[in-house]
Amino acid sequence: MQLKKLITLSKVTAVAIITSNALYAENYVAVEYLQYDENDNRVSVSAPSLSVSYDIGTDYNLKIDVVNDAVSGASPVWQPDSGSGASSRDNSGDYVYDNESFDESRTAGSIMLTTRLDNRDELYTGIDYSRETDFDSKSASVEYLHYTDASHNRSINVGVAYTYNEILSYDYDDTGSGASQKETGTSINVQAGISQILSDSSALKAELFTIIDDGYLNNPHTTVIRDYSTNKRLDNDKRPDKRLAYGVNLKYNTLITDDLVYKANYRFYTDDWNIDSHTLDNDLYYELNKDITLGAGLRYYTQSEADFYNASKDFFTSQTYASSDERLSSFDALTYKASVDYKITDKLSYNLGAQFYSQSTGLDATFFTTGLKYRY
Repeated sequence: MQLKKLITLSKVTAVAIITSNALYAENYVAVEYLQYDENDNRVSVSAPSLSVSYDIGTDYNLKIDVVNDAVSGASPVWQPDSGSGASSRDNSGDYVYDNESFDESRTAGSIMLTTRLDNRDELYTGIDYSRETDFDSKSASVEYLHYTDASHNRSINVGVAYTYNEILSYDYDDTGSGASQKETGTSINVQAGISQILSDSSALKAELFTIIDDGYLNNPHTTVIRDYSTNKRLDNDKRPDKRLAYGVNLKYNTLITDDLVYKANYRFYTDDWNIDSHTLDNDLYYELNKDITLGAGLRYYTQSEADFYNASKDFFTSQTYASSDERLSSFDALTYKASVDYKITDKLSYNLGAQFYSQSTGLDATFFTTGLKYRY
């Protein structure tokens, strides 16, 4: 649930956005508010955030981001059907796939230090922390960017990130105990890429990545029904404790005219859970005048379903792995995007953004963001 931040357009940023983020860093303080709402009174998220970037001399840049999410609503899960007489997680009645209410809050923060070396190569080191009632996540990352020539027309980058998660899981067995215990999981993300400035108005970046997940990878909030025809009972979502994924990212930016920038991004992802996905992002930014930049975009996403996914209540029996989480299902999605960035003064700007998300499963959602950015 992220809404991409707007960028101010120029010939410099059109090329630099996919070659080096730090080379054109600036000092600023930005505050933003995001509101996310799903249809059918499902999930609603309110998320104010603060971002600070500061250049320490010419060789260092420090960037700090803090966000606090308030999440509420209801997620569809298998649960006892009170109308059928079911009162626990055993076979005393039937089950229904219905919304289960929740309220949650999340506090997250990140720190990124960019170091510019004597040869003007760049080293990025970062740490991230996120905390919820039943989920803690800590991560550290490092990335090195090397320019292959003095003109900075080409660069290569290599990076790795390590994440350690602690998850509170619930035991949905046929006793209805609902006992909880803490589980752990890790993720390693490795990526390598090359960026090339094609001309004074266009640039291309290609990047390969692999993700290695290990440990507790289940969704502790979803359930499946087992042995429905004989001894129906609710059971935990159960997934493999390992996942290997890899893929490619391709980015292309070009200035169509002095006032119009086009950004394209294609991402292919595949893993050993049998999920393949394709993402195609298209964005246009138009400088209406020296103070106002308009944005519009369309994002298409499609994925295949995991080997162990099924939404039926009479499917799972003795299968080792089982999940009814629709995020593991096969679906397509479209996201329509619009934005406006208004330069109030040379130092102060205001942004407003909106997105509409429509998924083939029937899930629709809206994103709205608004914020102020002060450069100093």
